[in-house]
Amino acid sequence: MSIFSRFGVVKTVTVMTIAILLIAVAVLELAVSSTISTRIQAQAIDSQNASLRTAATIVTRDLPGTNVTWAEDGNVKRIVMESIPTGFESHDMIDTIGRMTGQTATIFAWDTETKDFWRKTTNIIKPDGNRAVGTPLGQKGAVYPVLTQGKTFRGEAVILGTPYYTIYEPIFSPTGETIGILYAGVRSAEINAVASELAWTISIAAIVVLLIATAIAALVTKQVLGRIPRLTAVATALADGNLEIEVPGQNQRNEIGSLARSLVVLRDGAIEKIALESDSVRSRQQTDQERQRREADKAAHDQEIESAVAELGAGLSELSKGNLQVRLEHSFSGEFEKLRTDFNQTAERLSHTMGELRGETHEINAGASEMQAATDDLSRRTEQQAASLEETSAALDEITATVRSAANRAEEARDMAVKAQGSTVNSRSVVSNAVEAMSRIESASGEISKIITVIDEIAFQTNLLALNAGVEAARAGEAGKGFAVVAQEVRELAQRSASAAKDIKELITKSGTEVASGVHLVNETGEALGTISEQVAAINDHIASIATSAREQTTGLGEINSAVNQMDQVTQQNAAMVEEATAVMHKLADSAQKLTSMVDQFDIGSGHNAGRSAPRHARAA
Repeated sequence: MSIFSRFGVVKTVTVMTIAILLIAVAVLELAVSSTISTRIQAQAIDSQNASLRTAATIVTRDLPGTNVTWAEDGNVKRIVMESIPTGFESHDMIDTIGRMTGQTATIFAWDTETKDFWRKTTNIIKPDGNRAVGTPLGQKGAVYPVLTQGKTFRGEAVILGTPYYTIYEPIFSPTGETIGILYAGVRSAEINAVASELAWTISIAAIVVLLIATAIAALVTKQVLGRIPRLTAVATALADGNLEIEVPGQNQRNEIGSLARSLVVLRDGAIEKIALESDSVRSRQQTDQERQRREADKAAHDQEIESAVAELGAGLSELSKGNLQVRLEHSFSGEFEKLRTDFNQTAERLSHTMGELRGETHEINAGASEMQAATDDLSRRTEQQAASLEETSAALDEITATVRSAANRAEEARDMAVKAQGSTVNSRSVVSNAVEAMSRIESASGEISKIITVIDEIAFQTNLLALNAGVEAARAGEAGKGFAVVAQEVRELAQRSASAAKDIKELITKSGTEVASGVHLVNETGEALGTISEQVAAINDHIASIATSAREQTTGLGEINSAVNQMDQVTQQNAAMVEEATAVMHKLADSAQKLTSMVDQFDIGSGHNAGRSAPRHARAA
């Protein structure tokens, strides 16, 4: 780390060693202190359990009706007592517990009036020298809520100004109610004194061990790392150029010895480097002389190259102008002679090739002209054919649309005929129902006529009875006057009933005649609807035949239209391809002409392929 690089190695290692020892001792002391604290707490709990076991045993012995339940580990599990004395004449029992345990003990009793536990006997002495009998436990502490729930309390508590490690064990009645407490306490000062003594002893031992370890670390560091500053001074002298200095510590077998031996290697390397530099200076001088000799030879060689390049450049310049008859006549020196020979052979071969190329370009030009005329004619015919197919396709589209429209109208007419036939069938059903209803009405009218006849007979009988009653009333004299009035009223009522029944019978007879006429008309309507239904069915069959034929014609026209459309698309594609081919042929003709003009630029003489320079006769398109 950069912060440690500011100090010397020996001081840094010494300080870090002391710091590490200090941290180790501190951690060790903390660990031991924690262990002692845990052990003290365990000891306090053991002392509480021992005191409680002793107190429970003595209370069981001295107080009749006390029953103690013991746990598997031998400690008190539950204390049951029939009753706690309201007052103890002698405190020998509690003093005996204190003598046996060496600690405090108390028995509390529950007071229902104050709702608190009161000390009945104890070996705790107040500052005035009296026992702390008759004092309450107090409801504000941490003990009261635990004991009122019937649970055991363990913890620290201050009793009359003295801290204790306490245990409060509830005393239950046979019915399970908490009626008292058996208390056992261990003074905190006794256990804490042991802990403090151990802590001081450990601290003093840790300080002594730290001082001794510090002295040993400083001594070892000085002995082991003390040579590093001297080796640093040697390395500085070697860096300054002092190669005669002696390196100490070469015979050590640790890292310092390796460092000393490495410094010796560096010193010897520096001496060897000086010697190599001297040899390098001598080698550089010899190299300069050799370089000057090579430069003179190179100048002469460059002169020859320059002459050859100049003559070769002139020849290439003539070639660039299109003069393929140029040749290099002057000989070159050395290896450049082959370059002149290769140039002359290349020019000769190029002249021969360009002669053959000229003849071929003229033939290509002639063929391109013929193909151009042919493709132009083919393009015109293809365009005419495409236009004709396009018109045919449009006409077929219109015919197909017309036939499809007719088929749709036939389908609509067929649907309407089907609906009309269904309506006639429904109408026949309605008429049948009406005829049946008329028949039921006619039957009901007959039944009503019978009922009216019965009512007429009843009215007639009632009239006769009323008449007889009037005769009998008249015979009775004054006593039958009232009865005669009643008989007269009944007779009038019977006559009105007979008259009403006669009128109703006439109406029903007239209604029956009208119903019979209606039934006859409805029957005729049903027969007419049947005839209409048969005619509509026949029309539906004809329309279905027309629709089927129209669908077949539509399908056939669709297939024809699809085929014509495909032919139109293919023709359009062919026309496009012909146009592309025509464009390509035009470009090819232009390229052939340009190629001919470019080849004609070269001067190859009159002796090369003279017979092939003329174009062939054009073929008829």
